[in-house]
Amino acid sequence: MKRVALVHGWGGSYAATWQADGWDEALRDAGFEPVGVDIAGHGPQGGPHDPRAYADLASDLATKLPTGLHGAIGFSLGTKLLLELEARKPGANGRLVLGGIGDNLFAPETAGPAIVAALRGETAEHPPQVAALLAYAAKSGSDPVCLAAVLERPGNPVLTESRLAAAQAPTLIFNSTNDAVAQPDDRLRAALPGALYRRIDGPGHVALTADARFRDAAVAFLTD
Repeated sequence: MKRVALVHGWGGSYAATWQADGWDEALRDAGFEPVGVDIAGHGPQGGPHDPRAYADLASDLATKLPTGLHGAIGFSLGTKLLLELEARKPGANGRLVLGGIGDNLFAPETAGPAIVAALRGETAEHPPQVAALLAYAAKSGSDPVCLAAVLERPGNPVLTESRLAAAQAPTLIFNSTNDAVAQPDDRLRAALPGALYRRIDGPGHVALTADARFRDAAVAFLTD
């Protein structure tokens, strides 16, 4: 059976993102074997509270992905990590389905102080956007201090057009019109001109994986 890895975004987990939103069942129904992984510092298993422990999330992810994958599906941070691995070793993870990503791929990750402060319990009231992210992260059962440490990690590599030029994997990039995180995407389209791009009306950033249109398009792309 063809194996397909699923890599969640910041604050999520395999169970809270992919399993909860029906991706396991959809992949199995299509004849694939889902392979779930949790990004370091995510999920009930927890992890170190030192941001330096998360300096190379992509290498940690690479150790969790089996060889011979038919494909990999990523969302948000998971998408960034899969593209980082594609730049390092083109084609190693098969076909790529990438959701919730745009030109922010090329920018250093700078965590909003309000998010980190909230995760560390330093504030009691949160702006709506911060509150939404906290609610999303709470579903994964992750240690909030671990999540803060991931956001504060040092030295995480920033992808460039020259590094992405090495990409070989057939790629589908899937976003929604209401996702402010994944827009604009002009630089991304120029850097990966061979990728397929689809944008739907509807969900914001964190709700994308729950949209059946994303799930159906991913299964169809992996089946081609």
